Formats: sequence, C-alpha cells, structure tokens
Amino acid sequence: MKGRAILFLSFVLLAVSCRTVQQIVVKKDIPLTIEGRLLKNIEEHKPEYNTLFAKRIEGSLRSEKGKSNFKASLKIRRDSFVQVSVTAPLGIEVARVLLTPDSVKIVDMYHKKYFLSDYDFFYDRLEIKVSFDHIQRILTNTFMHVDFASVNGNKRYKMERSDDGYELSTIQEKTLGRKLKRLYKKKRKNKNVMLIQQKTLVDAVHFRPLYFSLEDIEENMGVRVSYEEFRDFSEKYFPTKILFELFDGEERTNLDLRFQKLEFDVPVEANIRILPKYKKMELKTNGN
Repeated sequence: MKGRAILFLSFVLLAVSCRTVQQIVVKKDIPLTIEGRLLKNIEEHKPEYNTLFAKRIEGSLRSEKGKSNFKASLKIRRDSFVQVSVTAPLGIEVARVLLTPDSVKIVDMYHKKYFLSDYDFFYDRLEIKVSFDHIQRILTNTFMHVDFASVNGNKRYKMERSDDGYELSTIQEKTLGRKLKRLYKKKRKNKNVMLIQQKTLVDAVHFRPLYFSLEDIEENMGVRVSYEEFRDFSEKYFPTKILFELFDGEERTNLDLRFQKLEFDVPVEANIRILPKYKKMELKTNGN
C-alpha cells in the first residue's frame, strides 16, 4: 500500500511564491463560534484565482530506504488542468504529469515510458475515490471533505478550539473490498470495515487549512498533509511549505515541498508530449 500511496503523492507536487511581502502571524486568541458560521467563513475565504504558476519547487522524499531530492514546477488552471514537471538535480526534466477532470497522463522521459488512465485507476489500485477536484484542493490549500459513507443529520463535524484555530473532525465507516481485506490479512487482521477519522485544522484568522489527515484509527495508518509558513503574495494568502506524511505503524514516508516562486492569474498552458518510441506502462489492478 505504501508504494501505491507514494504514486498518488507524487502527483501532488504543489508550488508557491513570487512577490513575497512578509510572514503572516496567526492570532492565538481563538474566539468562540458555531459549526455553521465556521463553514461559512471557510467558504468565503477560499482561494480566489484563475491560474497558479509555481516556477520552482524544492522537494525531498524520505523513507527507510533513504532520501532523494528533486526540483519541480507546477501549473494550474482552475477546474481545467494540473501539470507537474519533475527535474533531476542536473536540470534535466525526467517526468511530466498532466491531470484533467477526466484523465491522468504521465510521461517518464528517463525510462521512455508513458501511462494513460482515468480516475477509476485509483479506486482499482487503492479503493479510494480520488478526483481531480481532490488533488486541486490539496494543491491550492482549499478545505476538503472526503465522503466514505452517508452522513446522517445536519451536524457533520465535531469541532474543538486549539491554540492555532478550529479542529473539525469526523469518523466514518468504510467497507473493505478484496484488496484492502488482503492487505489486512497480511497484517494478521480479519476486518470487514475500517474506521476512518478525518481531521482538518483551520486557521482562525484566514480560515484556511493548516493540516488535513485521514487515518484508520484502529491501525495507526493513514496520511497527513500540513501547510506551513504562510505568506502574502500580492494579496494572495498561501503556504510556502507543504508536507506530506504517509504512516503505517512505525513506518514513515515523507514528501516535503518548498515553493520558491509563485504567480497567480498569469497565462499558463498545458503541454505534454508522448514520443512514438515511448512504451506504454501497463499497471496491474489485481492487487498483486
């Protein structure tokens, strides 16, 4: 599962920076509020942009196997496409990813291979319904709720105040399919459902996510995304660091992204090229 999740996280290379002004300080005096008012504030303060261009990202990937560094760039046209270019330390582009609302395209220049699919691929491999909107929201520091089951009643979240803002959490049951059951059997567990806890910490001043997590609370397994070092980019409030952590018991895989240059509402175009000599990657979906 870890390798599969790393594939998903590899798509999620965000970027941010450009006309940096000053570090924005978050107040620690957290006022009382109610869920409905908080959700309204979150909606009113969501990022407003047409395009985002991150020209330079400094990235690192760490696991028990070691650490590797890379550079990347990111283009986003809202609700249209997300394109990521990954560059080796010597400045040679080694991979490009293009996501649209209905397709996933990956070109591996280094190995001269390519991959084409839709978002059903993620469900076939991970039993998680990933969409273009999910990825776009993660990369643009936008509040997100993942539904694993129907929610009864109007109250969706448990809300608590902390020193940094408001924490919204909810627990849902997810029925396990064959692939996830096979995973748990390898861990000597016999389960038909998993309890997924979703948490989001929201800044009390700008009402933007400071972290987001999904976790199997019985097995200490899941993923966290943290947003740090927010700055004002020409009146756009955005983080300069996004940290991903994949955990399974004591095992940890971390993807850290630092944004060096970011521009909003500038012209961006999607471009991806598959040369005739490239071979198509056929990734199995049988859980093996």
